[in-house]
Amino acid sequence: MKELTYARLIHHSFKDEYETFKGLYFRLFEDGDLADDDVNKLLSLVILFSNQKDKIIRNFGYRIALLYSVKTGDYYPLYDVSINIGLNPIVALLKKIETLPFGDENDSFLQNMVDSYLDNYISDGLVQTDGQYVLEKFSAEGYEESSLIVAPTSYGKSELIISTLRNNASKKMCVLVPSKSLLSQTKMRILNADLDWVERVISHPDMYEENDENSVYVLTQERLSRLINQEVELKFDILIVDEAHNILANDDRNILLASMIRVLKYRNRYTAVKYLTPFLNNPESLKVRDDRFDYSNYIVSEYVKSESLYMSDFRRGKKVFEFYDHFTDSFVDLPVSQSDPISYIKSKSVNKNVIYFNRPKHAQAFSKSLADSLPVIEDEVINSAIKEMSIYAHEEYFLLDCLKHGVVYHHGSMPDAIRGYVEYLYRTVESVRYLVTTSTLLEGINLPIERMFVLDVRKGLGHLKPSQFKNLIGRVNRFSEIFSGNTVSSLNKLNPQIHIVGVDGYMPSEANIRKFLKKVMYVNFVDKDKVENVLLEGSVINDENKEQYDNALITMDSIEPGIIDVSMNAPKTDIGLKLIQNNIMEIDVLKNEGAIEDILEKYREEKGNVADSSSLITLIFDAFISFIDDNHKNRVKSLTRLKSDKAQMFYAMFLDWKVENIPLGVMVAKFVAYWKNLKSGTPVFVGSWGDVAKENSYREVFTYISGKTVREQVNLAIVRIKEEEDFLDYFLFRFVDVLNDVGLIDVEFYKVVKYGTSNDKTIKMIQSGFSRSVAELILSEYDDYYSVKSNGVLMFSPLIHDQMLERGVGFLQRNEVRLNVKK
Repeated sequence: MKELTYARLIHHSFKDEYETFKGLYFRLFEDGDLADDDVNKLLSLVILFSNQKDKIIRNFGYRIALLYSVKTGDYYPLYDVSINIGLNPIVALLKKIETLPFGDENDSFLQNMVDSYLDNYISDGLVQTDGQYVLEKFSAEGYEESSLIVAPTSYGKSELIISTLRNNASKKMCVLVPSKSLLSQTKMRILNADLDWVERVISHPDMYEENDENSVYVLTQERLSRLINQEVELKFDILIVDEAHNILANDDRNILLASMIRVLKYRNRYTAVKYLTPFLNNPESLKVRDDRFDYSNYIVSEYVKSESLYMSDFRRGKKVFEFYDHFTDSFVDLPVSQSDPISYIKSKSVNKNVIYFNRPKHAQAFSKSLADSLPVIEDEVINSAIKEMSIYAHEEYFLLDCLKHGVVYHHGSMPDAIRGYVEYLYRTVESVRYLVTTSTLLEGINLPIERMFVLDVRKGLGHLKPSQFKNLIGRVNRFSEIFSGNTVSSLNKLNPQIHIVGVDGYMPSEANIRKFLKKVMYVNFVDKDKVENVLLEGSVINDENKEQYDNALITMDSIEPGIIDVSMNAPKTDIGLKLIQNNIMEIDVLKNEGAIEDILEKYREEKGNVADSSSLITLIFDAFISFIDDNHKNRVKSLTRLKSDKAQMFYAMFLDWKVENIPLGVMVAKFVAYWKNLKSGTPVFVGSWGDVAKENSYREVFTYISGKTVREQVNLAIVRIKEEEDFLDYFLFRFVDVLNDVGLIDVEFYKVVKYGTSNDKTIKMIQSGFSRSVAELILSEYDDYYSVKSNGVLMFSPLIHDQMLERGVGFLQRNEVRLNVKK
C-alpha cells in the first residue's frame, strides 16, 4: 500500500472520499452519541494515521484519538496511542484516574511492564514525554557546546535552565532575558530552585563584585552591555539566551543582543551559547554574522495539546459563529448562541480565562465593561488586596472595581508592583476568573490559564504572526497544570478552547478573522523565519540598511577592540566612545562627536558639574537630543518631545518627584494638579491613551484633560506615571550614565538621580533588586536578616519572609522580597 501523506489525503482526486471522511470526523464535534459503525471507522483511522511517516497525518491520528476519548469517555484509544508515540505523562495520568478501568489489570504482566517503563521517565517527581527525556539528556551531555533548543510553550524550558545550572555548579553562567518582568521571574525561580552552590543572582550591572564566584547572572541585553563595558575581563562559560527568536528582529534592542553574543564569544571562544525558543523553522536563522562557531540543535516535534478554535463575529451588527478545524482547513457554522460579546464570553468561560487585546487602553476599557456585568465577590484576600492597592495607588483606580467582580487586567503601563499583585491574585484566588491582558503574556509569564479569548488579532501595528499566535495560545493549560491533576477534567485540558471574538471598537472592521485563522493555524501552512537583524547571516545587507550595519560594527568594535576583521571608522573622542558603548544610535556619533564635546566642555568651564534636575534635562537636550537625526526611526519620536521648553520643564519636575521618592498615590495627585493648572483647551500628550490627533497627524496621542472626569484623570495619571518612568529608565538615563562616565555630573547628585538616595547601604539594596522604600524598610526593621560579606556582597536570610508575614507587612512589599530573596 502506498504511504499515506497529508497531500494525498486532501488531493482533489480523492474529493468524494475526503468529504466522506470529513463528515465522519466532524461527528466528533456534534452533540449526541456516536453510532457503533462510526466508532469502528474512527478507531480504524486512528490506527491507520498513527502508523504513517507523515508528521501531519500522525498528529491527525492523535487528535482523533484525543477528541474521541474526550467525547465518549472511552480512554483506551488515547492510552494506546500515547504509549506508542511516547506521551508518557498522558499514560501516567490515565492510570491515576480511579474512574477508569485500567486498574482492573494492575497485577498483569503488561501493566507492571508499563509501570516499569514509566519509571524511566520520572524526573523531579514528574513523568516526562519521550521528547522531554531526550531534550534533558541532550542538554546535559552537551553543556560544553553551543546549542539551539526549539520546544513549544509550556514544554519545560524554565526547568531546562535550572537543570543546566544544577549540572554545571560553579561555572560562570548568564541567562539573557528580553524584559524586566521575565528577569524577575527567572531570578525568583533560580533563587528557589534549591541550588546549593548559588549564593545570589546578579540582575543589575552594579551588583557585580570581583571574586564573586557563586553567582548566576540574569540580565537583559542592555544591562549586560553596561556590565561588559565596565568589566572588560568578564567572560562566561555558558550563556543562555531565553526567547531567542526575538533576535531575528531588526531593532536596536535585538541588534544589541546579537552584538553581546558576538562579543562574549570573542572574549571566550569556548563560551557555550544555549538558544531557547518556542518556535523557529530553520536553526541557521539564529546564526550571528561572522560567528565561526557551530552549534548543535534539538527541535521538539511532539504534538501533545490539540486546540479547538472558535470564531464569533459581532462587528457591524453581525452574529457569525463558526468552528475552524485546522487539520481539514474547514469552517463549520454553529448556531447563534449569544446576542452580545460579553454574554458570549461569560457563557463559554471556565475557571481561569484570559482575554487578549493589542492595546492596554482597550484591555482596561473592556475589563470595566465585563466587571460591570458580573456580581460582586466577597473574599477576604480580594478585600485585603483592594485595601492595600488603594493606599499604594489611589482609591479611584479602575482595577479595584474590576477586582471586586473577579476581573483583573495586566499590561506594560501598570506599576510593576501592582502587576505582580495581579499575577498572584489570578494564580491563587479561585474567584478571580478573568485576566484581561496584552502581549505582556508573550513574555514567558506562567499562569494557570484554561481558556483564551482573543479580541484583537494584532500585535503592535501588524497582525500576530503564526509563531506569535501559537506562542500566545500555548500559554493555555501548561503541562504542569495538566499532568499534576488526577481527574478526567485534567485530560480535557489537552483540548483547550481558543475563541476569536470580533467586537466593534476593539478589532478593526477590516480584519478578516477567517483569513487570519487559516494563516496562523492551518497545519499545511509553512511559516518561514523572517531574518531582519543586520548582524545575522540570514539578513541581506543593502543600501537601505548598510549604514545601520556599519553602525552596529562600530559599536561592537568600540566595546571590544579587534573584534571586527575589517578597518572601521572609530570615535575620536572620549564622549563619542561613551555614546557608542551606551548603544545610543539615534545620533550620528562620528559626525557630531566634536560638536558634542565642545558643548560639554563649555558647560564644564562655565558651570562645573551638573547638580540639579533642570540643568540635567537642559544639558541632555543641548548636548545630545538636539543632534538626533530625524531619519533614524527607532527612538527618535520619544526623545524629540524634549524640543519643547514645556516638556523639559515637565521632565525636570518629574525627575525631582522621583528623587524625592514621592509615593505613587501622592504623585498621582500631583499629576492631576499639574494638568488642572494647564491653560484650558491645551491638548496633553498621553501616548497610546490618547483620543485626539494634532494637525497633520493621524495618531491619536493627545487628549483634552479638561473633558475628563476626576476618576478618568486619576487612571490616566497612573498609566502615564509608569510610562514616564519607563521613558526615564530606557531613554534618558542612558545620557545620564554617559555624563557620569565623562565626569560631568556631581557624584552625589548622580546617585540621587539613579537611585533616589545617596546612602550607600540603601543603594546596595536597590542594586540587589529592591525598590527604595523596601530597601529602607529592610535596613531599618530587618537588620538581623542580612549580612555583608568581605567583598561587599549582600546576603539575606530566608527567615525574613516569615518575619515580614508575622509582622503584618503587606503583600506588595513581601512580594518584592519574595522575588529577590531565596526562601
